[in-house]
Formats: sequence, C-alpha cells, structure tokens
Amino acid sequence: MFEKLFRNIFFMILITLICTMISVFFEHIKMSESNIVMIYLLGILLFSFIAEGYVYSFFASVFAVLLYNFFFTEPFYTFKVKNPDYIITFFVLFIVGFITSMLTIRVKLGRQLLEDREAYIYSLYFIEKRLLNVKSGVELAEVSAEELYKQLNANIMIKFFDSSGKITCCKVRGEEIFSGTIDISACLETFQSGSPCGKGSNLFSDAKAFYIPIISHNGVLGVIGISLIEGGNLSNTQLGFLDVILPQIAVVLERERIYEKQKQTQMEIQGERLRADMLKAVSHDFRTPLTGIMGLSSTFLENYEQLNDLIKKNFLQSIYEDADWLNELVENILQKTRFDEGRVKLRLEQEAAEEIITEAVTHVKKRALNHKISVKIPHEIVLINVDGVLIRQVLVNLLNNAINYTPEKSEIIVSLYHKDGKVIFEVADNGPGISQEDMSIIFNQYEQKNINKISKRRGVGLGLSLCKSIVEAHNGKISIRKNEPHGTNVSFYILTKKVNESWNH
Repeated sequence: MFEKLFRNIFFMILITLICTMISVFFEHIKMSESNIVMIYLLGILLFSFIAEGYVYSFFASVFAVLLYNFFFTEPFYTFKVKNPDYIITFFVLFIVGFITSMLTIRVKLGRQLLEDREAYIYSLYFIEKRLLNVKSGVELAEVSAEELYKQLNANIMIKFFDSSGKITCCKVRGEEIFSGTIDISACLETFQSGSPCGKGSNLFSDAKAFYIPIISHNGVLGVIGISLIEGGNLSNTQLGFLDVILPQIAVVLERERIYEKQKQTQMEIQGERLRADMLKAVSHDFRTPLTGIMGLSSTFLENYEQLNDLIKKNFLQSIYEDADWLNELVENILQKTRFDEGRVKLRLEQEAAEEIITEAVTHVKKRALNHKISVKIPHEIVLINVDGVLIRQVLVNLLNNAINYTPEKSEIIVSLYHKDGKVIFEVADNGPGISQEDMSIIFNQYEQKNINKISKRRGVGLGLSLCKSIVEAHNGKISIRKNEPHGTNVSFYILTKKVNESWNH
C-alpha cells in the first residue's frame, strides 16, 4: 500500500517539475502564459495515465496551480496574488485539469475493465474446455485446482466427497495451509450445510481460508478452499468468477460419477454373464466325471461277484481319477471366486522354492505314471517371500495341464533359476504344443479350451486363469511360449532379493 502511495507521489512531483522547467524555458523565449497553462494541463493528463485514483489527480491539479502561481505570477516566487484576474486563471486551470484527468482515468479504467472482461471470458472458455476433457474425478480436481490457483492467485484446496460423506479425492495447489483444526472444521461445516464458511464469513472467521461448496441438484459434491496469497478477502469479481465456474465443476463431477456408476453396472452385468457362462461350462465339466463315477460304481456294485480283482482295481482307479478331477475343478472354482471377490489374503512367508516344487511334483505323480517328470533346481536353498500354498497350486495346475494335454511317455521338465532379480519357475513339455491362436487366450477366464484330442478333459479356463491371478497377486507375471522343437513352455517369476548368488545349471 505504501509502495503504491510513494510511487504515485514520486511521479506527480517529477511530472510537475518537468512541466515547470519547460514553462520556464517558454517564458524565457517570451511565449504567452496560455501556452504555460497548457503545459501544466498536459502534465496533469500525463500523470492521470500513470496514477490509479481520482485523489492523486486532485492533488496533481492543486500542485500544478501552486507551481504556476509560485513561478509565473507576480510577485514571483511567492504564493501571493497581485492581480485578482489570476484567481480565475487558477480556478480554470484546476477545474479543467481535474475534470480532464478524471475523464482520462475513467477511460483508462473502462479500457482496463474491457481487457479484464475479455481475459475473464477467455479464462472461462479455456477452463471449461479443459474441464470437458477430464477423464476422472482425480484429474478434475487437479485441473480445477491448477486453474483456480492461476486465476485467483491463491492457495487452493479441492475435496470431493461421496454420498456417505467420505473424502474420495483431495488436491492442494500452492501452500498447504488447510490442515489446521479450524480450517478442517470450516471445510466440514461447508460440506454439511452447503453454505460458505471460513475467512471473510460469519462462521469460522478465524480460519486461514475461505471455503465454498460445490453443489449440484443431488446435493453437495465437494468443497473448495481458497486463501489469497497476498492476503485479504475475495473481491466481488473473484466471487463472480467462482459463481460461474463452480457449476461447471459440479456438472463435470456429476458426469464422472454417472459414468462410474454406469461402468460399475456394466461390470456387474458382465460379471453375471461370466457367472452364467461358468455355470453352463462347469455343469458340463461336472457331468463328465460324475457320470463316470456313477457308471463305474453302478457296474461295480451290480457285477461285484463276477468281476475279478484286476477289473475291480481298474474300476476303483478310474473312480479315483474322476473324483480327483472333480476335486480339482471344485478347488479351482472356489479359489478363483475368492480372488474375483477380493477375499484372498496372501500369507507371505520365507519359503524354500525347491520344497514347493517337490510338493507339487509329489502331488501330481500319482496321476502321471505314464509320464516322465524331471526337476532342475540349484543345489543351494532358494528362499522367496510368497504364499507357499498358492504357488504350489500354480505349479500343480501347470503340471496337470502338461499331463492332460501330452501323450503318454512324454517328458515334463520343471525348472527353477534366477535371472535379473527374479526367481523363475518353468514347466516345459515335449507334447504337440499349442496353436498361436490358443496362446493368445490361454489365460482368459471361462474360455472353453480343447487344445488337442489327447485328453478327455475339457477345461473351462479356470486353472490357468487362477494361475495368472495368483502370480499377479505376488507382483509377478506368467507367460507361455512354444518349446523347441515342439511342445509348450509355461513360466512365471517372483521378484525377490533373498536369493543365493551361487547357482548350478
């Protein structure tokens, strides 16, 4: 404030002194007094372009009259007036100078008002254009905070709330001054009442910021906190700007919420469709082993006395295999359902990777009597931080797939090795392999896969889909590729820092 006052006083004195010097020169060359009066009027007009108020123009006119009287009327160098006619001259000089300076200032203010209005309209257009292009509530908060920070020259905080009053997004642009107890209370009151609170209002006037609600026809959607960097309260122009821009923010936020609800609805519909597809596919897959179990059991019971021990043993072996198949289907379905619903919590512990592989191979060997399974692991113990039960299930599913989709006497190799900070598990076979088309969908949930004619099992895509969910839950990645010269290689990795450096390949 004082800087502005001193600057205007400085320019007033400087311009009037320059006018006086020019007038002294004009008097020296015997020019008329009317020209000297015009020089002072010109100085007053020039000062009015620089000054920012009518008060400064008033004092500039008075100062010009006093200088004209002091230097150019008799008696010279005094403020006395010898000729009464000069009183009229002084009065006219003052009135003309003051009126013309006021008109000049009014024109200047009018031009400034037009420029501000043009900038205001352009700013609104630019902000609305940016708001229309946002893709989420978080992006909306970031864009709104950034634009309000630039337009208002203020620290900005934006909070969005859901229908239950929970904060869904909070963005601060500028200095963080919104975390004080009074400011938090003012923000909460603004959200609950839908009325402005904080600095400059009747409620929580001791707060550091002014809080204004974002309101739509569904109620209060959020709160904007504003603290001017230069201090003070918001001007009428700034409040008018907020009155225009806040409804735009509310409209975009409402649009994003509707979009999220539609997206959620579509996901629920898709989930229902997937569940229906799963039931359709699972009902078929359940029917196959159940039919086998019921048929064999019925034949076994009806012809028990006529069957010899070898046939009885074969019947029981077939019943066991179908029951094991059925158990595998049920286990995969239940586990996949838990992952889809987010009910699986990893029980991470330090596990020896070779022990996990040994348990998985032991589990499937009773079904792989006609396959050769070999294991390649390092001599040193490899410790990884994983849920051992789930990783074992991944390996069991991969081994079962290799057994089901390769001919008898095929070789299956389980490998474990370390590369670039990753512990990598591989299950490779030398079977007929998988087509490129099937590879692109092999991990998709509920994809009906009948890879080849070797296996009687027709899967619903849960086994490999579950493997993918388990591996990704461990921040890993699973992939499939062809095994040269023929066959399939499925590998996945787990990130770890607790791996021995010495390996024996």
